[in-house]
Amino acid sequence: GIGVLLVVMLTRSYLSGLEQQTQQVQATTQAAPTNRILVAAKPLGAGKIVAQDDLKWQAWPQEALADTYFVAPAGKPEKLVGMVVRAPITAGEPVTKGALVAQGEKGFMAAVLSPGMRAVTVRLSPTSSIGGFVFPGDRVDVILTQSIDVQNSRLPYVVSETVFQNVRVLGVDQRSPASNDEVKIAKTATLEVTPKMAEKVAMLEKLGTLSLSLRSLAAGNDGLASDPDSPPVSVTLTHTEAPEVTKFRAALDEEDNGATVVVRRGSIATEVDPNGKDKEPGK
Repeated sequence: GIGVLLVVMLTRSYLSGLEQQTQQVQATTQAAPTNRILVAAKPLGAGKIVAQDDLKWQAWPQEALADTYFVAPAGKPEKLVGMVVRAPITAGEPVTKGALVAQGEKGFMAAVLSPGMRAVTVRLSPTSSIGGFVFPGDRVDVILTQSIDVQNSRLPYVVSETVFQNVRVLGVDQRSPASNDEVKIAKTATLEVTPKMAEKVAMLEKLGTLSLSLRSLAAGNDGLASDPDSPPVSVTLTHTEAPEVTKFRAALDEEDNGATVVVRRGSIATEVDPNGKDKEPGK
C-alpha cells in the first residue's frame, strides 16, 4: 500500500510541475510583443525599381526592431513604390531605409542604371507620352516621326519608324509614381540605353519628333523579354510612310510624280518628265 501511495504522489508531483512549466512558456510567449515590418517578398537585385508586389509584411519581435526598418502602420508599402534598390536584398530580408533611394534624391540614377548603360532624357508631348501612363520601370519602344522635303513635291514626305525597342524607363519628369496617385502628363522621360544609343538619341531629336509606345509586361511576338535584365534593341524593324495611312496623300504624290519640266531648245519647247524623257504631246 505504501509503495502504491508513493507512486501516486510522485506522479502527481511530476504532472503538476509539467503543467506549471507549460503555463510559464505560454505566459512568456504571450508577453513577448511583436510588430510587423516590411521585408522583401522576392529577391531584389541592385537597380530594381520597387513594385507593390515586391514587398510584404512580416511579424518581427519587439526586441529585434531597428530604427532603419519600415514598421507598421507608418511604413506603408505604397510609399516605397518607384524607389530603387541600392544593393541586393534576399527574400524575407528586412527592407531598410538605407537600402532604397527615391527618385530625385542624390544617387538615384547611379543606383538604377545597369552596368555599362547610360541615362538619356527625351522631350515628350501629351500624345507622345501615352497620356501620362508611362512610369519608371515600364518598357517602351521609341518611334521617330519626321518630314522629309522631296524635290518636285508640294508636300513634305512624312515617315515614322521604330528606332529603339524594349527600352526601360528610369524616370518621368522629377516625380515618383508613389508621390501621387493622379495621372499627370509627363514633359520628359529618362531612358536607359547603351552608349551608342545615347549618341543616336541626340541626333534623333534634331531629325523629328520622338514618341513612346508602351510594351506589355509579357514577351510579345517579337520575342523580346520585359524583365529587368533584358537589354534594349537598336534596330529599325518596322516603318510607316504617309501614303499607307491616307489615300489623299497617295493621290497627291502620284500627281507630283507626274510633274513636267519645260525645256527650250532654241525656238522649240519640249515637256520632259521627272525621268528626263520627252513627253508625247497631249500626255
